[in-house]
Amino acid sequence: MQAQIEILASLQTVDREIREQTGRKQRLLEDLRVTERQIQAKKGEIDALSAAWSEREKLRVEKDRVFQDEGKKAMDKRMRMSRIKNAKELQALQREIELMRLGNGELEEELIKIMQEIDAIRAQIQTKESEMAAMQEEWQKKQDELQVEINGIDAAVSEASTRRQTIASQVTGDLISRYELIFSRRGGTAVVEVAGGICQGCYMNVPPQLWNEIIRNEKVHLCPSCQRILFVKPATE
Repeated sequence: MQAQIEILASLQTVDREIREQTGRKQRLLEDLRVTERQIQAKKGEIDALSAAWSEREKLRVEKDRVFQDEGKKAMDKRMRMSRIKNAKELQALQREIELMRLGNGELEEELIKIMQEIDAIRAQIQTKESEMAAMQEEWQKKQDELQVEINGIDAAVSEASTRRQTIASQVTGDLISRYELIFSRRGGTAVVEVAGGICQGCYMNVPPQLWNEIIRNEKVHLCPSCQRILFVKPATE
């Protein structure tokens, strides 16, 4: 049984290597996804600004149309003044023209304000687009660099998986399935040494009777506290 436990310990070393490399790959991929989400968020800001620009531009076109129409009406009324002989009618027309002039002045101020807003939004869009372009360039560079690293990780995992198959084939019975279950549930530590009567997985004392049975090494023993597979290293001179 000692030989089987030693094989499991070797298997655990390889499984930890695979676990570490796989986790490293996931972290690298997550770094890329974070940058992708940042780029998408920036694009969302640009889309929102573009929508706001479109709305203000539509309003500008409508206000400008009204402004032009009112200007034509005012011009028509001024041309009529030369044809009116009645003083009362002339005075009324002059009041109308003055009111139209005031109204057009307000329209003109609104147009100026809207155009200033449009210019400000356009400037924001250009800034955001420049920021997004820089982010995309950096993301592409980072993606190329990480892809090289990820390819190296994949090669290392593939090689380790081959070693794992060779080692796992030496484990008899259902011991491998018990080991894999403990490994997954106990954070990548399924086989631990007992040193000085203490489990090195959870650092709890092992009962004396169990300690004696582990030393005899006649079967697989689990820690009563953490349920990991226990073994004792052979004494050396």
